[in-house]
Amino acid sequence: MVLCSDPEGWGPMSPVYYNFTPCFADSVVPLVLGIGLLVLIPRDLRALRKCTTVFSAPNAWFYVKFALLAIIVFCQLVYVIILGSISGSLSDLRIISTLFYIASLVAAGYVQYIEYFRARVPSGIVLFYWFMSVVTGFVKFYGQVQRKVWTEHETLFTSFVLGLFATIGELIVTACISRPPSQYESLSTEMDNSADAGANIFSRLTFFYLTKLMKLGYENVLTEEDLPDLPHDSRTDKTREDFDVAWQTEKQARVPSLPRALFRCFGSTYLIGIGFKLTGDVLAFMQPNLLRRLLLFVNSYNSETVDEPVPLSGGIIIVLGMFACSFAQTMMQQQYLARCFSTGLNIKSSLTSSIYRKSMCLSNESRQSKSTGDIVNYMTVDVQRLQDLAQSAQAIWSGPFQIMLCLFNLHALLGNSMWAGVCVTLCTILINAYIARKRRALQKVQMKVKDKRTRLTGEILASIKSIKLYAWEEAFITRLNAIRNDQELANLRKRGVYSAIANFVGSCAPFFVSCSTFAIFVWTAGRPLSTDIVFPALTLFNLLSNPLTQIPQVIAKFVEANISATRLRDFLVASELQPDAVKYFDAATQSGQSAVTIASGTFLWDEAGAHPALKNISFDAKLGQLACIVGRVGAGKSAFLQAILGDLYRESGSVTVRGHVAYCSQVPWIMNATVKENILFGKRFHAGFYEQTVHACALVEDFGVLPDGDETLVGEKGISLSGGQKARLALARAVYARADVYILDDPLSAVDQHVGRHLIDNVLGPQGLLATKTKIMATNAIAVLAQADSITMLRNGGIVETGLYSEIMTRTDSEIYKLVNEFGTHREQEEVLEETDEKTDPLASGKDEDEDEDEDLAAFHAGKFGVPLRRASTASFKKPTLIDDLPNRRSKQVKEHSEKGQVKLGVYREYIKAANVSVVVTFLVLMIASNSMSVGGNIWLKHWSDVNTRYGDNPDTGKYLGVYLFFGVTAAFLTLFYTLVLWIFCTIEAARKLHDRMLRHVIRSPMSFFDTTPLGRIINRFTADVNRVDEALARVFSNFLTNTCKVLFSIFVISLANPVFIVLVVPIAFLYVYYQKFYLRTSRALKRLESISRSPIYAHFQESLNGVSTVRAYSQIRRFNHINEYHIDFNNRAYYPSMIARRWLAIRLEFLGSTIIFSTALLSILAITSGRLSSGLVGLTMSYAFQVTQALGAIVRTTVEVEISTVSVERILEYCKLPCEAPEVIEDNRPRADWPTNGAVELYDYSTRYRPGLDLVLKGINLKIKPREKIGIVGRTGAGKSSLTLSLFRMIEPVGGFISIDSVNTSKLGLRDLRQRLAIIPQDSQAFEGSVRENLDPGSRFSDDQLWHVLELSHLKNHVASMDGGLYARIIEGGSNFSVGQRQLMSLARALLTPSKILVLDEATAAVDVETDQIIQETIRKEFKDRTILTIAHRLNTIIDSDRIVVLAAGKVVEFDTPQVLLSNKSSMFYALCKQGGLIE
Repeated sequence: MVLCSDPEGWGPMSPVYYNFTPCFADSVVPLVLGIGLLVLIPRDLRALRKCTTVFSAPNAWFYVKFALLAIIVFCQLVYVIILGSISGSLSDLRIISTLFYIASLVAAGYVQYIEYFRARVPSGIVLFYWFMSVVTGFVKFYGQVQRKVWTEHETLFTSFVLGLFATIGELIVTACISRPPSQYESLSTEMDNSADAGANIFSRLTFFYLTKLMKLGYENVLTEEDLPDLPHDSRTDKTREDFDVAWQTEKQARVPSLPRALFRCFGSTYLIGIGFKLTGDVLAFMQPNLLRRLLLFVNSYNSETVDEPVPLSGGIIIVLGMFACSFAQTMMQQQYLARCFSTGLNIKSSLTSSIYRKSMCLSNESRQSKSTGDIVNYMTVDVQRLQDLAQSAQAIWSGPFQIMLCLFNLHALLGNSMWAGVCVTLCTILINAYIARKRRALQKVQMKVKDKRTRLTGEILASIKSIKLYAWEEAFITRLNAIRNDQELANLRKRGVYSAIANFVGSCAPFFVSCSTFAIFVWTAGRPLSTDIVFPALTLFNLLSNPLTQIPQVIAKFVEANISATRLRDFLVASELQPDAVKYFDAATQSGQSAVTIASGTFLWDEAGAHPALKNISFDAKLGQLACIVGRVGAGKSAFLQAILGDLYRESGSVTVRGHVAYCSQVPWIMNATVKENILFGKRFHAGFYEQTVHACALVEDFGVLPDGDETLVGEKGISLSGGQKARLALARAVYARADVYILDDPLSAVDQHVGRHLIDNVLGPQGLLATKTKIMATNAIAVLAQADSITMLRNGGIVETGLYSEIMTRTDSEIYKLVNEFGTHREQEEVLEETDEKTDPLASGKDEDEDEDEDLAAFHAGKFGVPLRRASTASFKKPTLIDDLPNRRSKQVKEHSEKGQVKLGVYREYIKAANVSVVVTFLVLMIASNSMSVGGNIWLKHWSDVNTRYGDNPDTGKYLGVYLFFGVTAAFLTLFYTLVLWIFCTIEAARKLHDRMLRHVIRSPMSFFDTTPLGRIINRFTADVNRVDEALARVFSNFLTNTCKVLFSIFVISLANPVFIVLVVPIAFLYVYYQKFYLRTSRALKRLESISRSPIYAHFQESLNGVSTVRAYSQIRRFNHINEYHIDFNNRAYYPSMIARRWLAIRLEFLGSTIIFSTALLSILAITSGRLSSGLVGLTMSYAFQVTQALGAIVRTTVEVEISTVSVERILEYCKLPCEAPEVIEDNRPRADWPTNGAVELYDYSTRYRPGLDLVLKGINLKIKPREKIGIVGRTGAGKSSLTLSLFRMIEPVGGFISIDSVNTSKLGLRDLRQRLAIIPQDSQAFEGSVRENLDPGSRFSDDQLWHVLELSHLKNHVASMDGGLYARIIEGGSNFSVGQRQLMSLARALLTPSKILVLDEATAAVDVETDQIIQETIRKEFKDRTILTIAHRLNTIIDSDRIVVLAAGKVVEFDTPQVLLSNKSSMFYALCKQGGLIE
């Protein structure tokens, strides 16, 4: 049987023409295409069957597509008929192959018909089939033109050309003209609207689908509305669910592995990337072989021994092969990178969400060992390291694979002499392994120090108000700088040295490899080291330098990522809250039914705790009861409530709660949102009940005072509200929740006495909104005890007495009776418990409606945080945005500033100035010198190989080898020097200066900055931005400048050899600059959007951590998780297109690089025929052309990275320019050392506001306070009481008038001189992580004896003495191992240390019990008897014995006289306040 009768045979290459034989082209090629499609098409058909059929009326292009297909089939049938008549046999393989091809055409048409009605995107298999049909068609067309087929078979040629044109048309129509969406698809909101949703395979391979966004970004500044949706597989809810499944499986292992879990859920995408990487690496190593063929082609023209040179068409085919190989390698590389980046994004989003979820259920023990700063670092640094590793980890196998490919090719080229290079390579790897080990140890230290710095920074920012009041700025700046400069940067300097050594080894390796290999070759091979050996070998050595440089970098990343993975694993397996600490049941419905029960419960702060927080507690609260918990500071009141909430570890006994819980913490947790959103807290808005709640919680007057009413943004932690406002806002949240059980931790401590009475009457009492609800309240307020159904007294974590109020008041020996009798007011002692049988339920009317309308978004985990009873509503969930939805809102926060356009040159100048200009110039000179020496070595090598080729031998080997080695070693040492200069003298110096400047300006910023800036936004600058300046900026600057030098030197060498190339450089450079500008505008905007949208993630995270008990108590965990995932997705919507944009640009720029290779090779071929170029010069220019392709892509990547990293510098510099408060010291106007000597305070027509744009909070105040006078300051909430004290300390500056102390105008003094001379016990007591001593005296100004003395006076001595370490005992973050009352006593101790003649008490004893309050008041009277005291107090009995009383209303002084005079006037406001507070009858 004759399979093919053509005389040229099977080939595949024709012996006559430089092309395939007709047998191969007409049989094998279509057979492979046809069978390939028929094998793969069932996969597409299966996928299409799963898609929903959507009717879309066929348009004109639908019919054009099938008309073209019919023409192609017709032409193929004509070809079969004519070929059959020519060969005379149907067994000709060309006929059989064509029939298979026709069958595949029919199959392709069937798929196209089905997909028109079922898919948005044409089949990738069919599209690729049409593309390959066109490519093979052109190959066949070239062969037929060479053979002049039309002279013998005109019909055959005509039908072939017609079929080829129809195939081209089919490809264009299928690829470029998409089906219009159907009506259903147009209206559907569930469709995938991501950028690549409608992209075909070619659009995906070239990233063309992003062009629309790139164009939009080039023409306009991108905003958040322009960002496309994330692909479905990259959305956080999907990635986190996948990770959860994998992690739960992994936790069953003896030692759980985070990388293994991540690979289990994201490994499939990564493995596809491996396929692309493998193909790309193989294509990269085809170039040296093609170069060798090109040089042999050139030698055929220069050599006298060759009779007839290779035809010019042969050279052109080699050049086309180089171009195709280069472009294909680019596409493979970019697809690989896209999948790596996508995997990194999925890792980041899944881990960030998992960290958030884990942090919301950590046990007390875990929470103490992992501070907020630590957890923020897990999110910002550790997750980022794993993401970075995902983008480059494949180099760990790709590097050795490239090395093996390189050595294989070198062996084919150089024989056994290449083993010398292998030995050098092995030595390099061993040295790199040693360096990596050292870097790993340093990285561990770095992470610990970074955690410590982040933790302290967070505490400073969280407690900035107290730090300013105490004038401790310098002490904390010194403390933080000690960590930053002496530990973190010192360690970074050591890492920089090892990085420089690693770079030196990477630079030396290729030269030593080439030198040793060439030396052995010329001494052993017995043949000349000619150009066709040298330059392919040189190209291979250049390719070898990449993996040799990458491997140590990737090993370092593996080291860093391994540490981070271990840290994250330890966090994810950390102990959680006891899942069965509390048992939840349906709400109690019958009167007398128990709602909360504790049976013989013993509770620990943590599972391993030795000292119980509560011992043998038995407690029962029934439906509708008000149960009050009383006790002295530290008795365990807050712990008792935490036990009911499930926040403590239950060692024994049981806790039962019936119904949904609402909770008010002792320190009110206020969200950074509007007042209204704080009250609703995820619930639907019901106007009627909302008004009831607002009135009951005494917020109506506040709404009138607040700048935007209940739409006022309250700032982080409610910073713009007074303490009383925050307490009532938190109570309003609880009331509006319409829960069944209310856990209230001293909500009355921060409110004025008359307001407390209002809350008792309207909320807590028998006629209040919560009358029929179970209320358990820890309290120090005696007034509310008269309304209590039961009272429980705690001491040292145990119950010492419990009973009904009516019973207790009949037992005179009762401790509770003594408490009420001794500290209660006249009215409180005579109040009789009213009957509660007639209690009404104001909440009942809205209950059913609420349950019907509230949807399942924030249900908490059953069995862990309770059975879902009432849920937050999706309707009330408002998507966060970067733009304030009410632009005229006066209270709005300052939107995070984002520069427009490219990073200003001034930013670069500032950075260079910070790094030291002379050192930067030294770095540039050394880098240029290093690159010059490298080019010199290559030119010398070209000269050496030309000599060898000319003589046919290897003369003067020692001379040529020695000079070449000199160039190489010198270049390597210069690389070492410029890397050392970069790291040690530039980077670290700039990092130190920028951080120091930013820290100083932030700490010295006025309080208005902190009122309007979320803490997470500031933390973001001190973590992510500082981290980038520390570690990324030097690397990207170095890479950018090195690659720029490479390109410039390469173009210089190519132009020197081929001057005509300069003409081509101009349009290529124009396109390059155009693409770069086109890209940079979009990329810059995307990066800024990504940076800005990152801050809300951390802000929300920190806010959630601060209020985690509240969020859990309200069963809002799920809603907060949802908000967190929205923030992450919002951030990723900017990051994902930014990542794809890099691929979009790279593929276009590397296409230009491929064009440079093509142009250089083509010009060389054209020049060689005229005899102008030697093969050595051709080899040198081609070697540099190959480098240009890689370097151009690297330049653009690093240009973007430079911009991105410089944006971090820009953001840091923005904070370095923040307006500061007045100077700390004004040398020309310093007070005397003993000032103030008397303590006289005078206010002259004093007015102030919190910040520009807001109303005045104090208006024309005129006061004269005499020396040593005791002044009480009273007024309703929002009257300006705390504003007056802040004005005294100049926390807010005057708008008009001034304050004088002892006849010194305080506005003219430095702030430190003023604040250090005044003493204060602030409303918000703060404690910092560190020792007790550091908390009392951070500047180490006082002796231990002095500290013990003030601790004794403040009644903390016994507690501190009982702690391990005494004065040096550790206080954990936020002072959470001290109760709120104890922290307030610590503030008293600080005041006692300050030898000032003026003391300000701002609700100083609000959080302590009445007994301790009385003791403290006695201490104050005794220890501060010779001082002027200004006291703001909610408990009017604490200021009733003041010398004079200031009564404020709406920022004005309305009364100022002695208590006796004011009380004698029954129309005075003070009289009214005392009457409402129960001080008078």
